[in-house]
Amino acid sequence: MISTTLEERHWLLRNLAQGLIEYMSVTRPPVPVEEMLRHPPSIYERDFGVVDMYSSIWDATFARPPNRRGSIFVCIDIEPDKRHYALARETLTALITSEHGRRMGLCKLFTPFLLESADYFARQLLAPDSMVKAFRMRNGNRENFGLEFQLPARAAKRRWNEDGASAA
Repeated sequence: MISTTLEERHWLLRNLAQGLIEYMSVTRPPVPVEEMLRHPPSIYERDFGVVDMYSSIWDATFARPPNRRGSIFVCIDIEPDKRHYALARETLTALITSEHGRRMGLCKLFTPFLLESADYFARQLLAPDSMVKAFRMRNGNRENFGLEFQLPARAAKRRWNEDGASAA
């Protein structure tokens, strides 16, 4: 385990999310996470993928069979905003367990805090500070925030109240 503070982990997670947003050239919500997973940056070609499944056990989970491409297995019949969020959340696991992520030490850094980190990463990927700021400048409000960014209600509420979003 690498010793870091919550603020340091959040800074890195925001920057990882921002790198993917810049790769996709996204300037407005919603962020097309599923499209990015299907057509990933070349460094993650063996680590990003989406497989639809029927499951009542989980909304999504990342798995990488030995010597095969990693994929996010996502429940096919969940609501679109929950699917969007679950894919974004599991993208962190794909990132940190990728060959590139392991070489950077991301697995050791984030695995002890994976649940909290994955939720924070998903909120940052789907609603980055710059887009939240633009949304607020256009007089967007809390009531339509989740709809605009395709966030489930709980995630939208948390993101709306986060420091970077409220200061944005």
